[in-house]
Amino acid sequence: MSKIGFYPYSKKFAAIFNKEKDLISSALGKCEIHHIGSTAVPKMGGKGIVDIMIALDSWKEERDIVERLRSIGFHHVHPKEGGQIFLSRIPRTKHGDTHLHIVKKGTGIYKEYLAFRDYLRAHRAEAKRYADLKRLWRKQAKGVRTYYTTLKGNYVKDVLKKCHD
Repeated sequence: MSKIGFYPYSKKFAAIFNKEKDLISSALGKCEIHHIGSTAVPKMGGKGIVDIMIALDSWKEERDIVERLRSIGFHHVHPKEGGQIFLSRIPRTKHGDTHLHIVKKGTGIYKEYLAFRDYLRAHRAEAKRYADLKRLWRKQAKGVRTYYTTLKGNYVKDVLKKCHD
């Protein structure tokens, strides 16, 4: 059972992302890389996980790409599910994990990750509300990640609806 914590926003998150982006680019070559998730939204706190989306033109090279990412320390690999391949690095950073989400450009999940992040960046009050709710959900879930993810699911859906309005 994976426990979660809550970290206040830190400018270090952007620095961690930029360092990881450079490392990923050196392993993969030119590719589309985005900072997503709570650590990508200034002044918003969260689980302290730097989420990174890597967007591929197609799935043709997925095995080669996963192997290249393993070579730079992303050894925890989940099979492709829900339109993405998920990887993380072990051990964790002092702020938490770095998670990679490999998706195909232009797909629903690709668009949702960017829309959600951009909406929260553009709507400070909504980002503050989300951070407050995340703290509440963490307490309700007693730190259990799967329950926490379930609790925030409807909120994420509601924000994505606003993105499309």
